[in-house]
Amino acid sequence: MRTLLSVFLFLFYFTYPSSQTSRELIFNTNSTKTSSNSARFMTFVALVDPLCKPSPFFSHHHWYSSLLTSSSSTTTSFIHIYNTLIHGFSASLTPYQAKHINSSHGVLSLFPDSIFHLHTTRSPSFLGLNNLKLKLLNSSGSNVIIGFMDTGIWPEHPSFADDGLEPIPAHWRGKCETGFGFNHSNCNKKLIGARFFSGGYRAFFGHLDHPASEFRSPRDHDGHGTHVSSIAAGAPVTGSSFYGFAGGLAQGMAPNARIAVYKVCWVSGCLLSDICAAFEKAILDGVNIISISLGSSRLPFHLDLLSIVSLRAFSGGIFVASSAGNEGPSWASITNAPPWITTVGAGTIDRDFPAKLLLGNGISITGISITLTRESKLTRGFHRLYFGGEISSSKFSFSRQLVKGNIVLCLTTGHMPRMLLGASLLSLGAVAMVICHGSIDPNGIISEPHVIPTITVGILEAKLIEDYILSSDSPVVNISSQGTVEKHAKPAPVVASFSSRGPNSAVPGILKPDVIAPSVNILGAWTDAIGPSSVALDNRRPQFNIMSGTSMACPHVSGVAAIIKSVHPDWGPSEIKSALMTTSNTHKLYYYRNVSLSSSSLILDESTGKAANPFDFGAGHIHPERALDPGLVFDLGYQDYIDFLCQLNYTKNEIHIISGKHANCSNIGKGQLNYPAIVIAAEKVGHKGVNFYRRLKNVNEAGSRKYKAKVVGLAGFYKIGVIPKKLEFSKIDEKLSFKIAIRKEKGVAKRTSLWVGALIWHEIGGKHRVRCPIVIFSRQG
Repeated sequence: MRTLLSVFLFLFYFTYPSSQTSRELIFNTNSTKTSSNSARFMTFVALVDPLCKPSPFFSHHHWYSSLLTSSSSTTTSFIHIYNTLIHGFSASLTPYQAKHINSSHGVLSLFPDSIFHLHTTRSPSFLGLNNLKLKLLNSSGSNVIIGFMDTGIWPEHPSFADDGLEPIPAHWRGKCETGFGFNHSNCNKKLIGARFFSGGYRAFFGHLDHPASEFRSPRDHDGHGTHVSSIAAGAPVTGSSFYGFAGGLAQGMAPNARIAVYKVCWVSGCLLSDICAAFEKAILDGVNIISISLGSSRLPFHLDLLSIVSLRAFSGGIFVASSAGNEGPSWASITNAPPWITTVGAGTIDRDFPAKLLLGNGISITGISITLTRESKLTRGFHRLYFGGEISSSKFSFSRQLVKGNIVLCLTTGHMPRMLLGASLLSLGAVAMVICHGSIDPNGIISEPHVIPTITVGILEAKLIEDYILSSDSPVVNISSQGTVEKHAKPAPVVASFSSRGPNSAVPGILKPDVIAPSVNILGAWTDAIGPSSVALDNRRPQFNIMSGTSMACPHVSGVAAIIKSVHPDWGPSEIKSALMTTSNTHKLYYYRNVSLSSSSLILDESTGKAANPFDFGAGHIHPERALDPGLVFDLGYQDYIDFLCQLNYTKNEIHIISGKHANCSNIGKGQLNYPAIVIAAEKVGHKGVNFYRRLKNVNEAGSRKYKAKVVGLAGFYKIGVIPKKLEFSKIDEKLSFKIAIRKEKGVAKRTSLWVGALIWHEIGGKHRVRCPIVIFSRQG
């Protein structure tokens, strides 16, 4: 551990942050401090063993103070004191102080503070939440509290009205903190608590920006926190839309759930030390669910503070959902990989915003737009086209003479600032933009709220337009909008190209993502502090905005988890996760008489157009109604995870850092983590095979139930045996175990690097299907 500190200090002084301009809210960790005093101070989080407090100190606070004073002659103050989920403190330290404290008795580890950057509604009905049964269930979910760690909230928004809500749950112990533009009266029976955490941010950057770009309070200047909160638990708002697009009733997944806001993200990012402090307060306040649309690093668990506090939250019965990241479709790009976090990938919904381009040569091209309306004057007649070229960074410039009055085609690649590109063209007099996100851009074809009328097209379509412009002396185009098209707009769900993928680099045997949920072109509430494009010259102030990213997927799952928790208040986080995973959908949907049904076609991968696999969609796309009544669940307790860490060969000290417990790994058997998925490297199977052991808990209120095992997929490549083949439960909460034996078929040549199947327990004479994915992959590609 002492050697690790030296490595961290080296990285701190000799690395610099890469440019991060994407508004999709995933925060990439970076421990480089950019203020002028970076040569002297760096913020650390010190994790201690509370039992090691020397007896002369009558409190842990005095002990921590002595560690600071003994390491330096200068006065250093605490940023945060941690005494619930973890024990220790955060402070700005010199390299000498850090080295001294790290070697002190009772200090388990020292973590450099890290800056995270944000993973930046038809979706309720797409998920089946408009049927009568779920409407009735939603009305009883008002005792569940969701804590959001994000950019704050705009409390006056109608999505956070408390009409018809019962009194605040008795188990709530939080408060409504005051600050710039925010007071106690901003909270109500919907928004029951709001706090803000900026100590780590101010220590890292040396300031908190002017109110013109930030509020030093729970009030949201960015819009992201307001958006995700409304997706999960927003109150019903009729007549909602983004300037006529995605119109209708907007409401959250769990419209009666309560909202508690923990603002940890500011204009330049979110600091890990502040996130840890927010976790502590959230647990003390009494939240039931934590929703975090930001990403951790891909570090071993004992070096990842977000993993550590999430496990401690799990031990307190708190369900933690997090976004998977927006770095897809790259292999093994998943973040937030610990098995105790429910990691959510991105799927599309069956809604589109088609727009047409009619080129002067007669070719018609379809794109998408939420900024070109049917009534726009731009739809009348033809306009001159100009090719702006390929743009791969924030350094771009155009001639006013060439773009003024024209529609400009731009090809963008990577994480370049597309919103700023549109703003630049508008300021130079362009009348509209046609944009292609490029072959390597992870965002695919998504609708964005540009300040200039914009149509997004695919790569092939962009090539047709480019060829036409370059071959014509006077290229022109007519543009038009078809508004909002739903249900039969396109196959759905599809795994969004930007959604981060497995396998899990931290623990390859744990399937990640766990599930996918709607995250493309999602309507949600918006702040009144900034325009929907977030650029300075955007004077629009809509009530709702349309955004995409795994940030939007996470609150869908948090809201559905709130519904499940309201129906099953005695369920812990593992039961909720199991219910979500084992009932999820792996096939595309179609409509019959306005009812969403599964087809025989697998969910597609947007990046390839081919069938997706569990490393893309996890166990599948969430199905809330089935998750409320899963029949059986894979249960897991805190000790199961301690045993799991032992099996991963973490040392006693590392397990102590992760769990806060002293583990005796010599007493741990050869049992396996009871996870609702099986993932194994093909090299470990061979012809001798490998065995997996799982157990299921009966949560069917009818009590006595029989299930029969069926294996699908893998035939001809691997033999899958299940022992026993039938499970008979005699009462509710009864647990039964079974074995899955996997053997390679003899004489079968390698034809692929990935084999996918599933074990499905069918209820005999009943409706329940409990699905467990089986994934076998080759590490050799």
